[in-house]
Amino acid sequence: MLTPGLTVVLFLLVLVIVTIAMGVRLVPQGYKFVVQRLGKYHSTLGPGLNIIIPYMDTVAFKVTTKDIVLDIPSQDVITRDNAVIITNAVAYINIVSPEKAVYGVEDYRIAIQTLVQTSLRSIVGEMDLDDALASRDMIKSKLKEAISDDISDWGIMLKTVEIQDLYTT
Repeated sequence: MLTPGLTVVLFLLVLVIVTIAMGVRLVPQGYKFVVQRLGKYHSTLGPGLNIIIPYMDTVAFKVTTKDIVLDIPSQDVITRDNAVIITNAVAYINIVSPEKAVYGVEDYRIAIQTLVQTSLRSIVGEMDLDDALASRDMIKSKLKEAISDDISDWGIMLKTVEIQDLYTT
């Protein structure tokens, strides 16, 4: 039978072990963890062994720093000469500032997909059918230029964007 004194000592020992375990964070290579202190951004933990203040600090977001491939869905685009082109793309991005990526926009994946779709529609819409079909590289460079500045505000770097399909119906 446990005495009251031994019970208190065991409880305190378990509490100390749990507290230490809550304060040690191991961040794997290829990730960064965004830490909030009492609900407000505090710091970003890099790969390796990190110490946070238990009960006050929490890991709010786990963000990958590896390249991310975003598939941009197909869409119909009307060219300047009223021809319909079906086009889709793929974007390669990298998160360079995790705190901006998680606090700057609600969902950066959807935001980038929408931005690429609207920019692609705008660029191709200003071209004639023959020009659009013959100049993928020009469309690609205009597209990259159009969205790179916008997503850099979110702490995201656009590595490249590729036009997958560009054809008429």
